[in-house]
Amino acid sequence: MMSMLIDAWEGCDVACADVPGAYLHADMDSFTLIRYEGESVDIMCKINPDWEKFVTIEGGKKVLYLRLLKALYGCVKSALLWYELFVNTLQKEGFVLNPYDACVANKMIDGKQCTIAWYVNDNKISHMDPAVITRIIEHIKSKFGKLTVTRGKKYVFLGMDIKFCEDQDMEVIMKAYLMEAINNFLDDIVKSSITPAAKNLFDVNDDDEKLSAQRSDNFHSITCKLLYVAQRARPDILLPITFLCTQVSKSNVKDWGKLKRVLQYLGGTLDLVLIL
Repeated sequence: MMSMLIDAWEGCDVACADVPGAYLHADMDSFTLIRYEGESVDIMCKINPDWEKFVTIEGGKKVLYLRLLKALYGCVKSALLWYELFVNTLQKEGFVLNPYDACVANKMIDGKQCTIAWYVNDNKISHMDPAVITRIIEHIKSKFGKLTVTRGKKYVFLGMDIKFCEDQDMEVIMKAYLMEAINNFLDDIVKSSITPAAKNLFDVNDDDEKLSAQRSDNFHSITCKLLYVAQRARPDILLPITFLCTQVSKSNVKDWGKLKRVLQYLGGTLDLVLIL
């Protein structure tokens, strides 16, 4: 958020670039096996018939063991292997990691700073000269293949709809994210509230009825989803959501009602935009 605000204030050109299948660009540096069983064995053997001779039967099921040569999603080490590969690629181009955030890198190009900030494989690239950004994108593309690139004044980055305005402002809205939270809530949201919380927000009674396992999981999921939004685009719900986060391990029917109140408020303010 700070980086994007600097981009808006300085009037930088900005591009967002996504590296498809990022982990698979990194080599697995240790001996790692993946185990297929049942129908998935048949699928893999259709891809490569040579593997049929390695199929065994365990517990009455077909089993196929394969060695991973690339960092596969789901492996604990994969994220680190991809990060090291990507950072090494940037450093070879002269980028220097920000000492306070290891997912931000900077390089002076033509007298101006070029900044790349990323989350896994989602990158935000900024510089005063659009041609510099084009060169950076082409270099990354030469290393990792075709990228999904967005240029202009409007972006979707990590769930945020971002717009850079002419007056050094930026707008952030996460309407689709909020609608998803409302639709995933187990109760229907049929009315709206004018505030995200009532005066009893902090009232806690350990004797209140606990939520069922299903509702408890739903409460936990929606609360965490809204925490992500509150920290980025909707600070007006940060207070009630922060409190509800303390209740996810012991949620009760009154907590459910408080979360429903937040969702009712959001349902009536879906188009509210954060302007920085």
